[in-house]
Amino acid sequence: MIADPTQGRIPRYRGVSYTGPIDEAKRLVQVIDLAGSLMGPGGLRRVGKEWIGRCPLPYHADRTPSFTVNEAKNLWWCHGCLRGGDVVELARLAWGYDRRDAHVAAAMLLLEFGHEVPKRPPAWFCKQERQKPVRDALEQVKVRSARRRLMRALGPLVASIKDPEERREEAQRIWHDLGEVARLVVEEASR
Repeated sequence: MIADPTQGRIPRYRGVSYTGPIDEAKRLVQVIDLAGSLMGPGGLRRVGKEWIGRCPLPYHADRTPSFTVNEAKNLWWCHGCLRGGDVVELARLAWGYDRRDAHVAAAMLLLEFGHEVPKRPPAWFCKQERQKPVRDALEQVKVRSARRRLMRALGPLVASIKDPEERREEAQRIWHDLGEVARLVVEEASR
């Protein structure tokens, strides 16, 4: 994908569920408002076209004001920790969210400033319904595979039983019990 210089940077997020809250937060919440709430009253002062103050990020103990907010561009920059960006990036860093959780930070930002988090479109729910049989089939394949691997590991234990009838019953009991264990293993692995 080639970036169009007239459109700005390419967003670093993908997927409908991510773009909605992030775009909405950028549109509705101003950086100056978030920076002001993070710094408290008197934390920012106007110098020319920008506002300056001490950096509100938790890992940056700022003695002199190095944090600037450009209200016209709706961007911030800290000259001390060499970070900057939009309102979602400031919220993400200030509240300790990971880069992958930028959409969660954007949703929390919207709630913090009294805005509603955008709902997922109906097409998203239709897609989930269409994909459910495939997801369920993949889940069953994973469970069966895990069950076979576990049974292979317990095979020598079952083979050590002398009586053939008792060996068959024990193998069936273990196979049945391994279904739940395999399901739990697959669930844990997919987290």
